[in-house]
Amino acid sequence: MQMVSISHKLLTKVLTSFVILTFFVFIIQLVLGYFTVRYEIEQELKQLHSTINSSLSQAIWELNDNQLVAIGYSLSLMPTIKAIIIHDESAKVIYQGGQLLAQINQTNEQAPSSPTDTTSYDNGSLFGFTSTLSFNLANNAQLNTTYRVGSLSLYSSNTTVITRVITQAVIPTVGMMVGMALLIYLVNQLFKRLLTAPLEKLSQDISRLDLDKLHQSKLNVSSTQNDELSLLANSFNLMLVKLEEYQDHLKQTQQELIDANFQLDQQNLSLEQEVTRKTASLSQIISELAQQKEDLEQSKDELKASLMQLENTKDQLVESEKMASLGSLVAGIAHEINTPIGIGVTAVSYLADAIGELDHAVANKLLTNKHMTEFLKTAKDSSRLVVANLQKASKLIQSFKEVAVDQTSEAHRTIHLPAYLQEVIQSLQPILRPTQHKVIVNCDDVVAINCQAGSLAQIFTNLILNSLTHAFEGVNQGQIVFNISQTSDFITIDYHDTGNGISQKHLDSLFEPFFTTKRGQGGSGLGTHIVYNLVTQSLHGTIAAACEPGQGLSYSIQLPQTKPK
Repeated sequence: MQMVSISHKLLTKVLTSFVILTFFVFIIQLVLGYFTVRYEIEQELKQLHSTINSSLSQAIWELNDNQLVAIGYSLSLMPTIKAIIIHDESAKVIYQGGQLLAQINQTNEQAPSSPTDTTSYDNGSLFGFTSTLSFNLANNAQLNTTYRVGSLSLYSSNTTVITRVITQAVIPTVGMMVGMALLIYLVNQLFKRLLTAPLEKLSQDISRLDLDKLHQSKLNVSSTQNDELSLLANSFNLMLVKLEEYQDHLKQTQQELIDANFQLDQQNLSLEQEVTRKTASLSQIISELAQQKEDLEQSKDELKASLMQLENTKDQLVESEKMASLGSLVAGIAHEINTPIGIGVTAVSYLADAIGELDHAVANKLLTNKHMTEFLKTAKDSSRLVVANLQKASKLIQSFKEVAVDQTSEAHRTIHLPAYLQEVIQSLQPILRPTQHKVIVNCDDVVAINCQAGSLAQIFTNLILNSLTHAFEGVNQGQIVFNISQTSDFITIDYHDTGNGISQKHLDSLFEPFFTTKRGQGGSGLGTHIVYNLVTQSLHGTIAAACEPGQGLSYSIQLPQTKPK
């Protein structure tokens, strides 16, 4: 007999009741909408009469039949008007038209007797009203008289009202259906979470009953849970307790031994199946580790390609200095990457040894729960260690690649300065980390500039490296501070370090090519000169340096937010 889900039955009854209630509400909305739309159409007819009263009355007064027919024909073409009749002052029909004119009982149609009369009409399918047409004769100040020249009858149909009501109800109906579908989905998910899923888990736990380990087969009941499912679980646990007591008595008989042997055979079969399943799971883990190893090799290839690209760009002396900072970063990044990669290789090797031990135990039928538990712990720890170190290496490579590619590119793009400056600082961590110096960035998150990313990265890199090389000699804990602000047209970058600074004599020559205070100690004298050229020529900005004795060196850079035309 097919099982019927309690949650499915309850959900069906609740949603059916909701659909019926929604249907009745929808019908009521349609009825109210009908009367509302009919009232709106009636008001439209009255407004239309007021609008054309002057021109139509003048056409009748001047006996202008062409204008009269044109006005009547134009009115008959309007979607709201289904019939139109125009009488003269003697109640004679002088124009009539419309799609449903034949449905009007003209024998009962009479023109109003006074200029202010309005007669309503409703025969079930058509409705409307008849109003007097008046002409105001006002040719001079002494003659200002209103004459009744005829009447105008305008009619609409209930079909028009129903059509408009249905049109207005389409969107709410679609929204109601979408909302109903969403409600059905949410209620179904709640039933699965609160009833179906706990019942399935309870059934699975009961199905894993081990007669040899009844105490371990007890169901775990939450201390905060107090419902029918917890009562059922407690009853099951009580049954297991009584079953344990019964097994103690059976152990005194020979029949218990026979049953125990049979259960042992069954347990061996279950264990073999479990070993097969664990072996398949282990194979999957090994496959994933192999894939991660391939990804690691791919990351190494990308890094090698980046290093080759950097080496090929050193053609001229100024270009060599421009890329010198990247050369120093490569060694630091390579060292930083080798550490997580080495840890990952060690973890994979350790996991491979554990797999060999597990394979040996399976082959010799020495596998125990302890062996399997230790192997799973080793596999989890090794996998977590490999993933964490691969992610660390990937983050280092990504930061290095973004800055390196920007420094070799002349393309313009929009750069968010806080995030981009942090990328540059991240790429310099191999140089910054061995020191106790700090880089501080004060900048709003919304500050952005459209320029050559490579030029901007080179400026930041050269300024930081220049401070590390020259400013902090003899300083253990220096600070480099970026204060970045934004106006409507310009970005202002104030750079300051807390180093030794330079003399006024040297400050005047700071941006000159080949000027350095460490001639013969590795300084080429092109660092600040390249910064000056990048700011003034590539980015069309300005740069100025300032220094006071013992207060460190400061740079003030002003850049246009967009490239000048």
